[in-house]
Amino acid sequence: MEIAIIGKKGSGKSLLFSILSEHEYHQFNTEKQIGVAKIPDIRIDNLAAHYKPKSIVYAKVTFIDFPGVTKEEFYSAKRIAEYKNSDAICYVIPYFNDDLYNGEKIEPEDEIKKFEEESILADLASVETRIESLKKTMQKRKDKEDELEFKLILKLKENLEKGIPLRNIELNEDEKKITRGFSFLTLKPIIYIINISEDKIKKIDELMNNLIKKIDDTYHKITFISCQTEYDLMLMSQQDRIEFLKELNIEEEAKSRILKQIFSLLDRICFFTVGEDEVKAWPIKKGTRAKEAAGVIHSDIEKGFIRAEVFHYDDWEKYRTGDELKKAKLIRLEMKDYKVKDGDIIHFRFNK
Repeated sequence: MEIAIIGKKGSGKSLLFSILSEHEYHQFNTEKQIGVAKIPDIRIDNLAAHYKPKSIVYAKVTFIDFPGVTKEEFYSAKRIAEYKNSDAICYVIPYFNDDLYNGEKIEPEDEIKKFEEESILADLASVETRIESLKKTMQKRKDKEDELEFKLILKLKENLEKGIPLRNIELNEDEKKITRGFSFLTLKPIIYIINISEDKIKKIDELMNNLIKKIDDTYHKITFISCQTEYDLMLMSQQDRIEFLKELNIEEEAKSRILKQIFSLLDRICFFTVGEDEVKAWPIKKGTRAKEAAGVIHSDIEKGFIRAEVFHYDDWEKYRTGDELKKAKLIRLEMKDYKVKDGDIIHFRFNK
């Protein structure tokens, strides 16, 4: 899972990258930065405390930090192509104490609307290019799949020209399958991250409530962070960090909150495998069936799948031992078509 962190020069996006991936901050102009972040999960913490394994593995996401650019270059074809190659986007928008950014006033709502408009235009350009390509192909051959795609692409074009993002268009399963090959921006999950100055932390609720009402949906999330404050926190000792958060009346570090929001936005859940050797979170798409989930661990387990021995974390938290779970009849044997739930703890039985 790759998340593109984007933003204009001076927005704080590289500082955010450093916070999420725990890399030392440095400015750069040419090469993208790549870092991996662990998704905080109290369930993994509790399972590890109980089983005391040799290895603890959290779910992870990969962040790609692209060089900051001017507002003129931000929507160039080159930059748009970079944004489209990721699974999701983190767009960092500055909102500092003097309300000025590089000499101009920044309003988060306007920046978000602008990004939406440019995303629609980018998708429209992709659709128009595909239409011309399909026309040439269809002149040389007659193919039912080409005809179905052409009909769909015309439908997408009609809606985009009206300013309707593709996520708001009703598509059947065959149409959805075709669109997956295009990396359309208006189908991409996006989290807008408002980077505020420290003095606005206690005044952020009104802004956030207003933006969430207008923008927050299945594809979009909006949150905030003070990148400089959070980076300073990262460099503090654990005790100093606790005291600083208490002083600001903040219950959870922004890093943890944002990582959880990003994982949720990707429509992912986790199942767990546990034991003395390893406690591990396995991220999968919602709706994944047991046999497919087994394949995430190893293809041999999927091929030889017999059944899955399943109990849920919530039940484990209550009873703690396998014997107690069995007495309560909370350990189930599920077959290959069982849809794995978030928090399932699974032992797969398979033919070797």
